[in-house]
Amino acid sequence: MKPNLARANYFYARDLKEEGKYDEAISRLQSVLEQYPRDRVVRNELGRIYFLQKKYSEAVKEFETTLSIDPEDLQAHYNLMLCYNGLGDDTKAEAHKVRYLRFKADESSQAITGPYRQTHPEDNNERQSIHEHVSVALNAAKSAGPAKNSAAVPNNRSIVNSPAGKD
Repeated sequence: MKPNLARANYFYARDLKEEGKYDEAISRLQSVLEQYPRDRVVRNELGRIYFLQKKYSEAVKEFETTLSIDPEDLQAHYNLMLCYNGLGDDTKAEAHKVRYLRFKADESSQAITGPYRQTHPEDNNERQSIHEHVSVALNAAKSAGPAKNSAAVPNNRSIVNSPAGKD
């Protein structure tokens, strides 16, 4: 009904990719990027299709664009590692492997800390990279002064965005 609807084109492109219709999927994703050029999820999807077509240079451009938006994007680093392996550039492949492993969640620590975090929801909340703090009433907060590292949000809440584990 709406041929330029970005969400529909994105999901249709994913279906086309699964069917192996890469050129059609690329066309759909490019139409999404015309509307949302800084959408890193779409950039990653487009880069992945180029990778599947063994168009490594085109894929690298998309993943590098993703990293210009979010330098810690896990998918982009992983796929750049694969692309540079395909291009035979072992140095760059290793550099992105290091970054991928740095930003990847440590699953063994998740298993160790999981039971504690289940019984301590406040600590679990702090562990999340993006989380909210329910604060005191606004008139009480005015006397305390502004909070550091948080952005004011309506309803006496603040959203904190910090790297996981660096709270």
